[in-house]
Amino acid sequence: MIATLQDVSMITALPIEGKPLCMSTDSEGWRQQMEALIGMSLQEPEVEDGGKKDRVPAGAPFTWIAANFAHCPEDADDEVIQRYARVYMWYVISRTIFADGTGKNAHGCG
Repeated sequence: MIATLQDVSMITALPIEGKPLCMSTDSEGWRQQMEALIGMSLQEPEVEDGGKKDRVPAGAPFTWIAANFAHCPEDADDEVIQRYARVYMWYVISRTIFADGTGKNAHGCG
C-alpha cells in the first residue's frame, strides 16, 4: 500500500495547499530546487582519493537537518518561520510516513 497525499492530509490534519515540501530528485538541479525551498545548501558528497564521489542518497541526513534547523531564531520574520516549518514537516514526514531503510536520511521525495 502506498500513502497518498490525501492520506497524509488526513493523518496530519493539514490541508493540501501551499508550496511543496519536496520535488523530483530524478532530474538535474534537484539540489538547487531543495536549496530554494529550505534556504540553505545541502551537503555535497565528499570526493575520495580516487576522485569518485561517495554515493549519497537524494535528500539530507537527519543529523544535518537537526544541526541546521533545530531552533528557529527568535527574531525570525515570516519567511524564515515558514522555511523552518517546511523543514520540520519534511523531517517529521520523512521519519514517520516515508522512512527509508537506513533511518538516517530525509529523502527529497521522488
